[in-house]
Amino acid sequence: MNQQPPKLCDSYRAQGYWTDRLLTDFLESAVERSPNKIAVVDERFDPISYANLAKEISRLAAALQAHGIGRGDKFIIALPNWQHVTIFMLALGYLGAVSVHMPIAGREHEFGGVLKVSNAKGIVVAGEFRGFSFVEMIDGIVDDFPSLTTRITVGSNQDDPGWTGYDRLLAEAPSDAPQAGEPVTPSDLMFLLFTSGSSGEPKGVMHSSNTLTAMNAGVAPIYDLGPDDVIFTAAPLGFSGGLVHGVRLALFLGSTVVLLESWDADRALELMAREKAAYCILTPTLLRDLLDSTVFPKYADQLALRVILCGGAYVPEDLLRLARKKLPATLTSVIWGMTEGIGSGCPPDTPKEKLVTTDGRPFLGTQLKVLREDDTEAPPGEEGALVMRGPQRFLGYFNRPDLDQEMFLEDGWFRTGDIASLDEEGYLKITGRQKEIIIRGGANISVAEIEAKLIGDPRIEQLAIVDVPDERLGERLCACVVPKNADVKLTLDDITEIASRQGLAKYKWPEYLEIMDALPLSPAGKIKRPALKEFVLSRIESRDAGHG
Repeated sequence: MNQQPPKLCDSYRAQGYWTDRLLTDFLESAVERSPNKIAVVDERFDPISYANLAKEISRLAAALQAHGIGRGDKFIIALPNWQHVTIFMLALGYLGAVSVHMPIAGREHEFGGVLKVSNAKGIVVAGEFRGFSFVEMIDGIVDDFPSLTTRITVGSNQDDPGWTGYDRLLAEAPSDAPQAGEPVTPSDLMFLLFTSGSSGEPKGVMHSSNTLTAMNAGVAPIYDLGPDDVIFTAAPLGFSGGLVHGVRLALFLGSTVVLLESWDADRALELMAREKAAYCILTPTLLRDLLDSTVFPKYADQLALRVILCGGAYVPEDLLRLARKKLPATLTSVIWGMTEGIGSGCPPDTPKEKLVTTDGRPFLGTQLKVLREDDTEAPPGEEGALVMRGPQRFLGYFNRPDLDQEMFLEDGWFRTGDIASLDEEGYLKITGRQKEIIIRGGANISVAEIEAKLIGDPRIEQLAIVDVPDERLGERLCACVVPKNADVKLTLDDITEIASRQGLAKYKWPEYLEIMDALPLSPAGKIKRPALKEFVLSRIESRDAGHG
């Protein structure tokens, strides 16, 4: 693990960003302070109080311990936005096991990649969700992962062969609490989240209780969030945004979190109004859906939202202006960050124009700077490579010392991969990315990963993936294909069928197809992506205008 310099560690503790408390400590404080307060509201299960949450967590920890889960074991949590994400995360925390969080949008390819990297010993999934059987999917690949000995389903009516239903798991727990084991510290690896790199191979981002708590400690005071503020979460809990700024933030504050199971703007407005949500984090896609909802006028005056943080992808200036117009009593700000650590947002005293034209200022404890190509610091206003450090910075990439060597600088600085500038007042402006990543609806998609999965089809000679701007999702994928010969007639359905057969999650499937005679190449034989994208956009615009 890439440790922070000792002087920085001392500073983070002295300033209160590193609390040296486990997530379970925050749970116990909330139980002691307000045992009957509702901890989690979701759409599938009954609301649960902090006292009852703690009891169920303790019994689950005993049950998992009886199944051989203990300190340092990796356990995958891949569930919809249900209260069980919180329950499993905290039960694993009592055992000193590592929570491995995955979005439910993943399929064989994504789950297989995470299982391979993490060597997980256990997994919990929804037996079936939205017509898809996660049990069947895992059963189809489980023989490749002999370490995966504990498989649990939530929401199933019966136990599937090789699986244990959640209710039976609790019923068969040997006691109401686990036996004491080797203690963990707040600086130990406790959480593993995955992100897509430019190569497409999943990267395990390691976090401790201290680093993730610092994300909450660096944000909550800026927006004056406290135990009486209801947190609304529509972002998937398998991604860091929903997890950190949803269930973890609520535990940190001792407040209530309201979970939306599947995105529906009308339902989101109804829930936020009914539960008097004060804070939420949304992608630009979700925020635009919310503001454009036909029921927005019905609920607008009932909302108690004080803060909306919008991030995960480029946030258009017009969207921020629209939010300010339609929600004048709500501070709507960009939040910039990544799974590796969050960086910036606009505090309440931000000048109005900077609120819609910048990515904010560094959060509490966070430091940002922009580097030139020679790694010297750029002056204000000059674009360069953005680096960050702070108490929320992750511990390194799981079993990837090569990536750590590439991405970390001396004195705790981390290369974010973004191109940016900082103005004289410290406001950040992200202007681009250094590597080929497409962000669709807030999800990072590796261009190399998709290309590698599609290029193996015998009908394809050459292939490249480029992004196409989209008002709602930010970016969509376009496959540019050179067929093997002129007789090959490929359609978009053919391309998505290949993607499905290769086990790619649906959000990674191309939504546009351009058949080409050749791809534009540099003298070195590399694809000239800017030229290719320009060509694709001109073709799409021409078709939209009715010219072919």
